[in-house]
This record gives sequence, C-alpha cells and structure tokens, in this order.
Amino acid sequence: MNALIAVVFSLAVLVPSAVGSGAVPQAGAGVSIELDRSDLALVVGDRFGFTSTLRNDGTRPMPDVVAHVDVVGLDPGVYVDPEDWSSERTQFVGTLPAGQSVQLAWTVQAVNPGPLVIYVTVTSQQGSVAVAVSPALRLDVASRSTVSGGGILPVVFGVPAVALIAIGLVLYLRRRGGSRAGT
Repeated sequence: MNALIAVVFSLAVLVPSAVGSGAVPQAGAGVSIELDRSDLALVVGDRFGFTSTLRNDGTRPMPDVVAHVDVVGLDPGVYVDPEDWSSERTQFVGTLPAGQSVQLAWTVQAVNPGPLVIYVTVTSQQGSVAVAVSPALRLDVASRSTVSGGGILPVVFGVPAVALIAIGLVLYLRRRGGSRAGT
C-alpha cells in the first residue's frame, strides 16, 4: 500500500509539469518519454495498444535502459493488479545513444472498471540514473454487461413447457401402446 501511495504521489508531482509539453524530462536522467495518446474510453475486457517514445536528451549514451508500464486505479474502492493487465510490462531497450529515440509498443487489456491511469517509467538496469516518468494515459473503463435480461422470459417458460409436453407425449404413447398389447 505504501508503494501505491508513493507512485500516486510521484504522479501528482511529476505529471502536472508534463501536461504542457507532453514529456517529462528528469534531472539527471536525460531521458524524456512521450505517449502516442493521452486518454482512452474502454469497456472491461477490451485489448488496446499504445506507443511510448523514449528520447535521450543528454549528451552521453544511456546504457542498459529499462522501460516499465504500470496501471494505477484512481478509485480507492477498486484494487488494481497491473499483472492482470499485461504479462509483458517490462522492456529492456539496451543502450540509447545521445540525441536518439526509440519507440516501444505496449499491449494491455482493461481488467478493472473505473478511472485509471497508465504510465511508463524508465531507468537503467543498474538503477544508476533517476527514474523518468511519462505523462499519464487516462483511462475511463466501463463495466461490461455480461447478462442480458432481454429474451430470457421465453427461455424461463419455454424450456420447462417443452419438457412437460415431451414427457406427456411419452406417457401418452406408452399408455396407448400398452393398451393395444393387451388386446
């Protein structure tokens, strides 16, 4: 729970500075991250993809770059497990040359309804550079209706009625066949 509070706090501090520019440069990291979209409306179960662009704004190459995607629920009553959203949440980029950028494709599936955000973080495998955080991809995920009340009435009454008619027919044919055998 403390980790979630730390993430939400870091988003509250870092994301507002990124709203105008679309990227969050981090002091010391020299990397900025942009997402190809800023918001999305979905239904639980929808699969979707997005792209992040990592750019080395520094003057030296960044070795062993690691990017990671995370999901945060903004409703305190909803528990979000990011592993349910994607089994491939980490990408190892390798060395990112100075002034160069790389695009990473991410595929996720909406699991929880409600307001959520997805963001990408970047650091090095050694953890020797600061962590850079992308702007938030805001998600509005609606619940999926799994049971439809329409059309259920004929099933509720029709199946038992057909079964009773079939049983009655079988009994009738047995009695009729039994009375002929005795004659």
